[in-house]
Amino acid sequence: MTMTTLPSLADGTIRQPQQVLSIRLGPLPADMDWPLLDGWLHAWLEQPLVEPALPDAAHDPVEAQLQRLAWRIAVATPALLRACGIPLLADGKVLAITPPQDGAASWQCDIAFAQLDGVPAALLLQACDCCVRWLQAVAWQAAGGDPVAAFFQSLVQDTLPRLLPHAIAAPSGMALLQAAANAGIPWRHEGNGVFQLGWGVHLRHAFTSRLDSDSSIGIRAAGNKQLAAQWLRQAGLPTAVQRLVGNGEQASAAAQELGWPLVVKPLARDRGEGVSTGIGNRSQLQLALDKAAHFGWPLLLEQQAPGVCHRILVVGGRVMYVVKRLPVAVQGDGVRSIQALIDAANLQQLALPPWRRAPPLRADDDTRACLREAGLQLASVPAAGAWIALRAIESSADGGRDEDMLAAAHPDNLALALRAAALFGLEVAGIDMITPDIGQPWHANGAIINEINAAPALGASQSSRDAMPRLMQQLFPTGGRIPVELFVGGAMAEAAARQRRDELQRAGVACYFTTAQHSEDATGQRHHLACDSLYQRCLALLSDRSVGALMIAVTPEQWREEALPLDRVARVLQCADA
Repeated sequence: MTMTTLPSLADGTIRQPQQVLSIRLGPLPADMDWPLLDGWLHAWLEQPLVEPALPDAAHDPVEAQLQRLAWRIAVATPALLRACGIPLLADGKVLAITPPQDGAASWQCDIAFAQLDGVPAALLLQACDCCVRWLQAVAWQAAGGDPVAAFFQSLVQDTLPRLLPHAIAAPSGMALLQAAANAGIPWRHEGNGVFQLGWGVHLRHAFTSRLDSDSSIGIRAAGNKQLAAQWLRQAGLPTAVQRLVGNGEQASAAAQELGWPLVVKPLARDRGEGVSTGIGNRSQLQLALDKAAHFGWPLLLEQQAPGVCHRILVVGGRVMYVVKRLPVAVQGDGVRSIQALIDAANLQQLALPPWRRAPPLRADDDTRACLREAGLQLASVPAAGAWIALRAIESSADGGRDEDMLAAAHPDNLALALRAAALFGLEVAGIDMITPDIGQPWHANGAIINEINAAPALGASQSSRDAMPRLMQQLFPTGGRIPVELFVGGAMAEAAARQRRDELQRAGVACYFTTAQHSEDATGQRHHLACDSLYQRCLALLSDRSVGALMIAVTPEQWREEALPLDRVARVLQCADA
């Protein structure tokens, strides 16, 4: 397999940098079992396969088969990279299938993939090589009795350890980028997991689920549970009564002052790490202190508020969703014991690709303690349909389940979440509210704000996935693009581009102009840039928040040969010189 980085490839109207892999493929079995191959793919791809019609030129039966295989390689390779935090969101494109030359036994398949900034080309090669090897093994039925299980085992042992260290997007970042792509919002990787979304005046920078508009001080305050509670309390918002303790003696004194039940949590951890709830005596307190102290002293002791935690996601001053966060559980069937239900649930997870698996359910001391509180044990057989909690609270370490509560939430509770997000200066915030009933106002039932999450998980639950289109609409109400027009020709093209720039300027749009050597601002003054190519100048202007529109003049040769850092433009005008 070889790789060629092309400056541009004709693909629609605009040329963008792409990488072409040249792959050697041997013939497939004459009685090729395509349903078997597609069943293997369906086991781990995110989307159903919709195979395009074969090209008219594919008359040779071997070529037709290899066209079908190549298309599957073009789909599978980006999917594997996405699973590893590398956001190659578009499928590859099969460019050519070439018969064997000079007595060679294999055909050559050329597939073009988008080139991501800051991603080593070797990662694309590794992912593609993995997909080719496994597609061929499954096609020849050489992957054993269960090709899906064998593939997943190979991923865990070999492929994922090599690809995951190069991830540039966390799951929340991947969800944000996919939502942007679905909405037609342009994006690019700027380095170190930071992404640019939108162009010019609509531009935003994102890291995981954080935006550059989020207050850095607010993020810092939200990350310290004691300081966050102090901010909330000073603003008149409900929060837990808590004490900071530096050792066991101070914890005992605080417990006597606060009263049971208590919550113990680390000072600056999230995702439920080290948290213990429902502490009702000194022996339970000591166990909770030992658990939380794993993350370091000092620790927080809080009066436990009545109710269940609800996550309210706020974006741009609007509530996106509300979910009740329930602890990880198994659902009874009236036949099997809790232990058998745990074993069955874990077995079901093994049928999923590694990146979709929930944390394994554990029949450990915490599970036994939780069951004892409910009057159950591992041998108990729950009634059909009954949910049996295996933990006291939901956490990232143990998992959980969400219940959509947006329609039931009282308006005062939604308003409280908006006030909390605004207090910390966060455009994107996950507000965790503990309440006995989200349908009752917080000021009537003792509800509190438990935590402020400055980097809430996106896309992890169905409610979150359903909210992503609304989230993008809230962040980019006009779509995130600025008007970009291309003028192709010589002096006439530059004159036409400047004339169009002046028209937009008179209409109140800050329109800039550029060629490969020269750029101008909206007033016609030279805009100096340390750039030596058309690509770099366009990239610089699209990344400038003062730019409301961009007119680009290119020569016919540049139009044919050069790549641009954009996927489409409002129009392309051919300008012939007199």
